[in-house]
Amino acid sequence: PHLIMKRPLLIVLFLLGLPGWSPALEIAFKQTSQVEDAVIKLADVAECQEKSPLAEALASQSVGQAPAPGETVVLRAQDIKQFLASSQTLPDDITWSGSATITITRTGIVVGPERVQALIAEFISRNSQNLPKAEITFVPSGLPLPFTLPKGDLSCEVIPSNPNILGSSRFSIIFKVDNRVAKNMSVRGKTEALTQVAVAAQPLKKGLILGPQHLRMATLDISDLANPAFDAKDLFGMQLTRGLQTDAPVLATMVENLPVVKRGQQVKIAIKSGALQLTATGLAYNDGKLDQMIKVQNISSSKIILGRVAGPGLVEVML
Repeated sequence: PHLIMKRPLLIVLFLLGLPGWSPALEIAFKQTSQVEDAVIKLADVAECQEKSPLAEALASQSVGQAPAPGETVVLRAQDIKQFLASSQTLPDDITWSGSATITITRTGIVVGPERVQALIAEFISRNSQNLPKAEITFVPSGLPLPFTLPKGDLSCEVIPSNPNILGSSRFSIIFKVDNRVAKNMSVRGKTEALTQVAVAAQPLKKGLILGPQHLRMATLDISDLANPAFDAKDLFGMQLTRGLQTDAPVLATMVENLPVVKRGQQVKIAIKSGALQLTATGLAYNDGKLDQMIKVQNISSSKIILGRVAGPGLVEVML
């Protein structure tokens, strides 16, 4: 049997003398009842036609602990009567009637798998500005079972297993009702991000200088790819650092820029100091890729200085 809570009933005796009060009080137990709160009151399980201070006071008394949201408990009318009789003094002429047992269901907020998936999808959408331009979805490995939360103001916090969202294999969700944690749960699965990226149009050898004939665009899941190329044109003129099979994505770590300055090449040296800019002619001491620092020798002064490769045949020196 379900545990019945005890709380003293404070009924002031002078109520018996109030005008209009009738000593005959009939209380009828219901067969079924639905409650929202965690505590069951007599008004939830029984009805009283009389309107009096005594009836109102009795109706407000706690007679048991409600089940968890969405669950059901059965209370015996006899247990409720015995509890009330033992916890306070009641008039002798109360008439009890109705069902011998009361089936009580606690209502709540039902959360199904569709709502859980929608919460994750909304979270991804809200953070789309920080993600690649792709069709990003979370595919759960198994749908969560429906559950019921207490009634109240519901709020949710979604936390991906990977702070970058992409690559997340799990999303945790914290459900709060009236700003109190009601449930924590995790949903496992895979985060997919489908978009067009550059891939090898044919088998490609290490050291190849990439051109339009070597690449094509294809739709791939980039959730596990580091720095793919979203435009094949960005790779034209770059050199492969490893061989690739047909349809393999071309990543930033697989290519490098060709030197735009060759060792021994005559270069233009742009010397900058604040608003002042001077130019000189020099010789490159080593090969240099774009933005790489190399040594150059000023032909006029024979001085060797360090500069940044700013373009083909151009080295910038900041003073």
